[in-house]
Amino acid sequence: MNKQLPLLGAGLVAGLTVLINSLSAADAPATPAASGSMAPAAAPAASGAAMAPAASGAAAKAGPDLSKLPAASDKKGVTYDADIAPILKASCTNCHAGATPRAGLDVTSKDALLKGGRKGKDIVAGHSDQSLVVLYAGDIIAKEEMPPIAARTAHPALTKDQLALVRAWIDQGAK
Repeated sequence: MNKQLPLLGAGLVAGLTVLINSLSAADAPATPAASGSMAPAAAPAASGAAMAPAASGAAAKAGPDLSKLPAASDKKGVTYDADIAPILKASCTNCHAGATPRAGLDVTSKDALLKGGRKGKDIVAGHSDQSLVVLYAGDIIAKEEMPPIAARTAHPALTKDQLALVRAWIDQGAK
């Protein structure tokens, strides 16, 4: 076991390095590293890029599986006030509102939502597939599901139709 620890550590470091490099090489808006943003710059699974195996020889996991997301709604002219605010008010404001919203993300106004939280910008206007709000609400990033799996009896997850509408709003410029 003790002989395997350095290999395990090297494998983790190599896997994280590959992930960071693949995310920063994508053609998304640049986010300063100091902001702590965890928004993926691009989805490796969608682009077909495969991650290199870790130094230990084990295959590293690919990026988020965007095929699990519903397609964006075909509704035109989606707006925050008319379409998105009611969804967020019903599903998200229990935690993401008030004086100390969780993760610093306030969803009670379009400006607050677009500002983002402690992880940086949660909405990438024009790119719902790169927006943390969609990835978390769509259960695409493990251990970051929104609402958390354990809280879903009290706070149900967005429906596929609701998530599709959020995607359409973001893809249409998050207006």
